[in-house]
Amino acid sequence: MLISVIMPVYNTSSTLGEAVKSVLQQRYPEFELILINDGSSDSSPEICDLLAKTDKRIKVVHQENKGLSAARNKGIEVASGEFIAFIDSDDRFDEEAFLNFYKASIQYKGMTLYIMNFDKVYGSISLPKKKSKKRIVVEPIELIELIFNSSGVAFYTWNKIYHHSLFQKVTFPEGKIFEDIVTTYQLAKNSSKTVITNEIGYHYVRSSNTIVSSSFSPEYYDILTKTEQLYALLKIDFPELKHLGLQKLMESMISVGYKLSQAPENNDTEVFKQRLQQDIGLYQEDITNDKKIPLYYKVGIKLLQGESSLYKENDKDSLKKRIIGDASETEDKSL
Repeated sequence: MLISVIMPVYNTSSTLGEAVKSVLQQRYPEFELILINDGSSDSSPEICDLLAKTDKRIKVVHQENKGLSAARNKGIEVASGEFIAFIDSDDRFDEEAFLNFYKASIQYKGMTLYIMNFDKVYGSISLPKKKSKKRIVVEPIELIELIFNSSGVAFYTWNKIYHHSLFQKVTFPEGKIFEDIVTTYQLAKNSSKTVITNEIGYHYVRSSNTIVSSSFSPEYYDILTKTEQLYALLKIDFPELKHLGLQKLMESMISVGYKLSQAPENNDTEVFKQRLQQDIGLYQEDITNDKKIPLYYKVGIKLLQGESSLYKENDKDSLKKRIIGDASETEDKSL
């Protein structure tokens, strides 16, 4: 059973070697590693080509810079495996990840999606996520609910291994960031048998210059656009879960509002502050009437609609504690 491992590469020459090494050292050897050099301007292209000479399982595709989603889509296009996995070029797989996947595929025939637990690595410190319970899921609605509520499942692309058939009608949205959100939802909805393990299979290496930790930029507003789309889909597909979609949309509004409050005053930030207020207004009735939304989210939205200095006067962690508290286990808070 061949696993096609897709690794987008963009100016990560300092971490690329370790990421590739974590794939080559897998105890289950039946894989191909597809390196998609997405127009890197550092030495990453040369490193990719050199690595391909060391192992026949490594394939390299060079393309002009089109972004993470386009690189992933290209990898899917050239993949020949029955299953598809993704890894970012600054992260690492645990050496048991593919072997554990293979054992699960033998035990649970017809598996279409495999979800690994993961940890977050900050330098030499590893912080495991709260472990998901090992389980088999055959009802899409149950899986969707877990993606929202279980921090070990989450909306990430890279802690999952997918049967290739799931991508027949699903692609990553090109030209956007936060590409995981709607894509993960669509893939999960189409999975007929999902195996969730509590074993850590992926090491997510955090750095200070990641998209979600950076200051506000116009592209960051994509998080709100994507969660709007997610909420719209949930209302149609699984109306009994629409409160989860609305809650995630509110999280995105609060996250955007926080970053805007910290950004220098200029025309761009003023435009997006006004846009954010308009978008909140579009969902005000839903927010008011949905009794399943925790109060602390509604408080966060009220703060956004009021005096923005309340955001400026609090650091990120204390603001999150005041608004969100410890009541939610949902991953991808972005706050």
